[in-house]
Amino acid sequence: MTIHGFSEREIARTSEAFGNIRHAFSTYEAVAIPRTATRPTASTAMGRLSLDYAFALTGFLAACSHATGASNAASHSGNPSYDAARPVILARGEGEHRLMQGRRPVYILVDSVTAGSSTIVAGLSDMVPGDSIPVHKHLGEEEILFVHRGTVDVALAERTRQVSSGAAVFVPRGTWVGVRVVGTDTATVLFVFNAPGYEKCLRAQSSRPGDRYVAPSAEALLAVRRECHQVRKTE
Repeated sequence: MTIHGFSEREIARTSEAFGNIRHAFSTYEAVAIPRTATRPTASTAMGRLSLDYAFALTGFLAACSHATGASNAASHSGNPSYDAARPVILARGEGEHRLMQGRRPVYILVDSVTAGSSTIVAGLSDMVPGDSIPVHKHLGEEEILFVHRGTVDVALAERTRQVSSGAAVFVPRGTWVGVRVVGTDTATVLFVFNAPGYEKCLRAQSSRPGDRYVAPSAEALLAVRRECHQVRKTE
């Protein structure tokens, strides 16, 4: 049996890889920042986070790569949706620059449009003090959030935790998550999804700099969220 072109064996291997990601992040939370012990120095904590984050993200990308590996190579050869991916190096401020609701900067770094990827969606969001991303969940995708700058409250499942620059969050599919900026500094958050979908919500609820933002109707917005597999907790 196959699901969206992937065999049961490939899906099982991908699930195992994501299990390794969960373990990496739980290890970081338990070892790198003990709640009851003396906190490590900033340089030590950041060093441990960089290693854990790098291993987890490497596993994430490897899982996506493996799922489209040798067993599918022949069937996908010549298919534009699989052959169009191209390597990119993006400096700060590059990518597809958009303004969420016409005001909050977001950069779509990797997706089918910006880099020809059929599996990865990645972006960067700048959030001013007091700004927030309402609690929501993604029905079909798993997500990694990396706090590059600032301090935020992250509501994840049944808990809320305040984290700062260097923190990482793993969001399994179907898990409620929300983010709110605290403090006086702008927060910059990197997000990575293991499958396409959310980029449709980003473009539907944003405009390019210099263009007038026209908010979609409530009916159109619900249709877009269904298409990008997102559910708001208030809906």
